[in-house]
Amino acid sequence: MIQHRIATVVNFCSNESRFITSCLEEARRFSRQIIVPVCDHFFDGTPENRALLEQIYAAFPHCLFIEYPFVPHKIPKRIWKKIGPAHFWHSFSRLVGYSALEEDVEAVLFLDADEVPDGRRFAEWLDSSDYQQHQVLKLANYWYFREPENQSLQWEDSAVLVKKRAVDSSLLLSKEERDELYHSLPGPKRRHVIGVDGLPLVHHYSWVRTEEEMLKKVRSWGHKADRNWVELVQKEFQAPFQGTDFVHGYKYQKVMPPFPIDWKVPSWEKKGPPNVRRLTAAEVGQLVRRERGSLLNWVKELFGA
Repeated sequence: MIQHRIATVVNFCSNESRFITSCLEEARRFSRQIIVPVCDHFFDGTPENRALLEQIYAAFPHCLFIEYPFVPHKIPKRIWKKIGPAHFWHSFSRLVGYSALEEDVEAVLFLDADEVPDGRRFAEWLDSSDYQQHQVLKLANYWYFREPENQSLQWEDSAVLVKKRAVDSSLLLSKEERDELYHSLPGPKRRHVIGVDGLPLVHHYSWVRTEEEMLKKVRSWGHKADRNWVELVQKEFQAPFQGTDFVHGYKYQKVMPPFPIDWKVPSWEKKGPPNVRRLTAAEVGQLVRRERGSLLNWVKELFGA
């Protein structure tokens, strides 16, 4: 039994397939429960890779996958007005994951599939840290671009560890996504949290992709309207990596990748019966319409918690 009552919720789509094995295996080192929300479409409305999803479900029977349909017509207009389509589905995925947390979970780590925690060091940090005295923590991460050997000299802190009882739908369904949890909760809270060795606990492979994968990312992610990402990606791949990125302009060092992130087409062996819950369109609509006070009771009914 894992000592700490930590659950990990991992936002996932098949465009992050090359990272999912490392992410889930590392999270398993410290998580009592792992939940993976998955939409049946990419967030630009194109269908998911059904065969690949089913293969991944069967490869990780210890994880709970929750698949939900892409049904924009079921989302109230007030939600679109508040959040906007570009950010809604990312936030809704985290709400879906939160809704299925087991009763005894005390804190939840919200990750994207391309954010790989160092499981051994994370467990070591949990044993010695004061995380239980905080409402929310943002964890420092390394950031990578194009190849897993290209590690930025600048650290970021996108992953969030938050007390379960501090979370509600008004915080999760937000245009600011995970940042809303940190900015809105009163504290105690801390940013740029590092391990006992003074180094980041998470490796963020956000832009470690082929040109095709990177184009798929920028056409369907929450920041797609911020810049002309397609043009920037196409220009980037006209030459080898030049030592800086077009996203932040960071500088880089070459490192030995700590996880097997490579360019081979990923494949998975079936490990057991898939552990998948599939939401209906009606359930998606009901979930986003629930008021703050009644959300928890409703999700307990829905998931049998």
